[in-house]
Order: sequence, then structure tokens, then C-alpha cells
Amino acid sequence: MAIRASATAFFGLLCFLNAAPPAQAQSCFHACFSAKKLPSDVTDQTLRETMQLCYQSCQKAARDDLLSKGFGPLLAKCVPQAVSEAELKKVRSASPSVVAFANAFTWDVNNVLQDKIIRRVELTTQTMSLTDIVVSSNGYVKPGDTGTFYIGNVADGYPAVRVTTRIQAIYTCPVH
Repeated sequence: MAIRASATAFFGLLCFLNAAPPAQAQSCFHACFSAKKLPSDVTDQTLRETMQLCYQSCQKAARDDLLSKGFGPLLAKCVPQAVSEAELKKVRSASPSVVAFANAFTWDVNNVLQDKIIRRVELTTQTMSLTDIVVSSNGYVKPGDTGTFYIGNVADGYPAVRVTTRIQAIYTCPVH
């Protein structure tokens, strides 16, 4: 019953965090995840597996879109580089907070960097022993788009761990 209540709260939180202006569509990840018919007795593992499948599907679609627009050579040769502190703050302020649920993190990134494709994000969080760790997720978010980065199986330590989770770095490839 507690998992069901947690899942219901999570879905409500996702809807709240994804409340977008009418001109902006729901992200691929959230459209996929909200369309899934999960059982009322869903487990955390099932939630993570469903999130992972949606994440993989959306990243494949984002990559295919970039390839169809001629970005294949750029993606093949680019080694993603960390953005400046000013650009990091710009993206963070344009994007909602990281959501932590079922030992997983998701972050909807609004790419407001007009000349860069976001390829990776890094988050800093803490372990049960209060040691900082960096976890990352790879993906494809072209300029002007919103994409969700997913990090699964993050140990759910003390309740304050969610408060200490922060965006550490964003890595991009230049469009030119």
C-alpha cells in the first residue's frame, strides 16, 4: 500500500513539475512514462525498469532526429566538453529541479544553449556514509529542445540525500 501511495505521489509530482506553458509539449520521457499502464502494486524495480525503457527509447529517437538532420559527423567526432559556470547556471535556471524517486533521478533539461547539443549531465549526491559521489547520464538534447536525463539505481540513503543532490556539470558538443 505504501508503494502504491508513493507511486501515486510520484506521478502527481511528475505532472506538477511538467506543467508546461501551452506552447511547450510534454517531454518524450514523460509522455512515454505517463502512457505506461502500471499495476496498482507496482514495485520500485518495475518503476525503474519502466523509466529506463522510456529513457532509452527517447534517447534513440533524439539521436535518430539529429542524424536525420545531418549531425552524424559532428556526433561521431565530438568529445563532449564541460560548459562554463555561466552556461551551467543558465541551463539550470531554465530547467526544473532534479526529481528523486524509487532510487532514481530524472532531470528535465531545457537546452537554452543555442549553439550546443547537451550530451551528458553529472549530478553530485551522497552515499549512506555521507560521502559525495558523482553520477552521470548520457543523452541528446538539441538547442531549443527539452530532454530528460535518467540515472537509475542510486542508493536511497538518508532523506537529506535528495536535498544535497545538485547539478555538478553539463557536457556539450558545439553545433558548428
